[in-house]
Order: sequence, then C-alpha cells, then structure tokens
Amino acid sequence: MASRPNILFVLVDQLGARWLPTHGRAQVSTPHLESFAAESAVFERAISTSPVCTPYRGCLLSGMYPSQTGIRRNGQAFPNDLPSLADHLNAAGYATHYVGKWHLSGAPQENRWVPPEQRAGFQQFIGWESHHVDHHAGLIWRDDPNDPIEMRGHETDALTDIALRQLALAARGAKPFFMLLSYQAPHPPCSPPREFLDLYRGQNLLTEANADAAAWYDMPRWNANYDSATFRQLYFGEISQLDAAFGRLLSGLDELGLRENTLVLFTSDHGEMAGAHGLFGKGLMYEESLHVPLIARTPGQVSGHRTTQLAATVDLMPTLLDFASVDGPQAAEGISLRAQIEGGPADAARTVMSEFHNYCATTQCWKLITEGRTLLPAALHNIADDPCELENRLHDPDCAGIQSALQSALTDWHKRVVAGVAADPIELTS
Repeated sequence: MASRPNILFVLVDQLGARWLPTHGRAQVSTPHLESFAAESAVFERAISTSPVCTPYRGCLLSGMYPSQTGIRRNGQAFPNDLPSLADHLNAAGYATHYVGKWHLSGAPQENRWVPPEQRAGFQQFIGWESHHVDHHAGLIWRDDPNDPIEMRGHETDALTDIALRQLALAARGAKPFFMLLSYQAPHPPCSPPREFLDLYRGQNLLTEANADAAAWYDMPRWNANYDSATFRQLYFGEISQLDAAFGRLLSGLDELGLRENTLVLFTSDHGEMAGAHGLFGKGLMYEESLHVPLIARTPGQVSGHRTTQLAATVDLMPTLLDFASVDGPQAAEGISLRAQIEGGPADAARTVMSEFHNYCATTQCWKLITEGRTLLPAALHNIADDPCELENRLHDPDCAGIQSALQSALTDWHKRVVAGVAADPIELTS
C-alpha cells in the first residue's frame, strides 16, 4: 500500500447498523454495501461518540469529545481556532475536498451557502449547511452565495453525480486527496423513488422484540404523519437507494483507476430509532441510535474480515491520520484503528464513552447509561444477551461487578473531559 493513499470517507446521515444486512438485518436490500463489506474490514460494534448530527461532525473533524470542542448541540459552528482533520492533512500535502451536507457553520440551520471561513480548512468545498426537507428540491453551492446549483431529481442521486465529477478532478491532481462525501440520506423525512419503495410493500417490517406497531411519526413541519410500518418502508427504501448510489460511487472509483491507491471508509453519524421502543429519531443511547456501521477497505484489498474491536467516533481522526502518515495532535482523543482494519487483534477490554442528553459507557457486551448529564446510573444493558434492551439489569446483584467497572470508567472520563466545562443547554433538533 502507498505510504500516503488517497482517502474517500463516505458519511451517511442517520443510518443505524441495526438496519443493515452487514449487521444481521437481512430484510433490507443493500447488495452493493454487502459486496463492499465482503472485501473490507467490518467493525461489528462502532459507537457514535455523540449520536446527533452537529456534535458528531465536531468529533469527527477534531478527534475530541463534544464537551471539549464546545459543539454539544445542533446548530453550532466548528470553532475557527480548533485545528481540524482537514488542517492536518493540508499541512501534510493532501488536497482536501468536501462534498455534501455540512451542518457545522451554525445558525440558521437550513439549505444555504457555507462561507469559506466556516469550512474547517477544506480546500475544495461544494455543499450546503443542512436540512433538505424536500429531497427533490435540494440546492448546493460552491463559492458564490448567489449561484446555487439545483440538485435535479432525488438529492442522493444528484449528489453522487457531483461526487463522481469531483473524484475525477481529484484524481488528476498531483497530490494525494482526502474527500469527505456527506450524504443526507437516509435522514427523514424519506422519499425514495418508487423502485426502492416497492421493495418493501406488503412486508412485515416490525419484527424485532422492541418494535412498536402503534408508534406514530408526526413531524408537521416536514409534512410527515404516518405509522411506524410506513416510516420503515420509506426509511428502508432510502437505504436501498443509498446503496445503489454507493455502488455507482465504487464503480466510478474503479473506472478512474483509483482502487489500488485509495482507502475507502463507510460510516454514519448516528442511527434512527424507527419505532423501536415506540420512538423515532436519534440522540438516545439505545442501540438503534448509538450503534453505527463502520466498514473500511484498504487500497487493493479484496478479502474481507470482521473485527470485534470496539470503535468510536473519536477514533476516526487518529485512524485517518495514521493511514496518511501524519502525526495526530496531542489533544485528540481515541486510538488509531489501522491495526484492526489491516486484520490485527482486537482489544477485548476496551470501554468507549458517548455523550448528549445522557452519558453512556459501552463495552463489547455491556452498556451503562446515566440519568441525564449526571453520573447517576439509569440503565444497565447486556447487549450480547438482550440486543433489544428490554431488561434493565441495574439492580441485578449478579451484575454488580460490571456495573461498578463501568461506573468507575465513566467517572474517570467525566473528571478528565467534562468536569469544569461550563453548563450548556442541550437541545435535540433534527
């Protein structure tokens, strides 16, 4: 593998690992993602450090926790004085490109232009701030706020066309490139083309033990009002459409002759409850919201493997910089996952932390969730035995040891990362 490979980082919005065949949901059709997984490293448990759009993106680009970056809710901007992933790669001689949804330039949270000084150092930028509520009426901008580009058809397909053109330009450059392609799909409200919607007509889509058929999705400002079965038909349809787009992207990469020198990562910022526990959306510490896909293919890789290495958002920056042969900043959290991507052993004893409305300490099999942003324990779940999180083991004497260990790890993390940080009201906005 080249010492400084190209990197294509594909970030999708609101796709929980639970809804993918790569993680056991055979009902959802994603043939291209499955083929990609078969020749890649698949992380069986990757955890969002903050399962909501803007805080996640702050973690991704800084390698730090929301309490450290100050980006703890949607609608906040990436600080200009905080070195970003793009800044580090720029300094190392990479050409950095961003394509798609940004959601890091502050208010207003809407489909609008992102000024250059709010692009966290990316050299080439074609995107929009946030919120294409109508996926058939999206706009995207380059450098002129008065010259939006209409994204014709469904935005997933239009954005893929733009990304393929940008890849072709990047491939002709003299420098290795890093491209972060950020899809809004399958973020609700979902409106997949009929061919993908029809894949799920007449099926029972509410098969898990925690699925609530009576749950109702009601978002008046998005003209969305339907039951959980309809929600899942629309959501799964958008996942399948996204899969087809990802297939086109991979084919384009091959046609450009980039496969042998490009690292490709596929992941999501957070999941979607989709009626589980009677809930919709994200920002929660349930598996549907917290557990995301993370699949990585190294240059020229053709044989895949699965790893039990527990991964977190704060690991992504160290991992990418490791592959780019760039020393990471001392302030960054997390670890490089390069060894596990390349087939090395997993650290079975690892614990990772997440924060938003609550704090959460997660191991490969267990999860401790706090009561709000306090250290008081609210729930203890054994994910291995109870993947739908139906049983709270908090007061089970047989679990006292694991609860104590998780509480201790969480307390130590909180003392180092959160204590002393000024209080900030946390709002869950979509």
